[in-house]
Amino acid sequence: MENMRIWVTSDVPEKALAELDQLKGISAGNGLINGAGEPRPEEGSILLFYQSDEGKGEIRIPFSCIAIADEGVVRATMKRTGAITG
Repeated sequence: MENMRIWVTSDVPEKALAELDQLKGISAGNGLINGAGEPRPEEGSILLFYQSDEGKGEIRIPFSCIAIADEGVVRATMKRTGAITG
């Protein structure tokens, strides 16, 4: 599960983002949502998780509402290169 940054389209009202901002574990506003989650291509959405008194909750953000999504660094590799001397 990665920390995701999601920039939503202008169709998403700031009032909806303000409601999301009230959820523990999600911050939202000014067209941006931050939270822990994962993409769900088979559902056509990104799933974000939040905490509530009843346990863990889930919010699905449809791909149609997303302008840009930063899913975080999933895996990074380094390659060692050698210098040619001569």
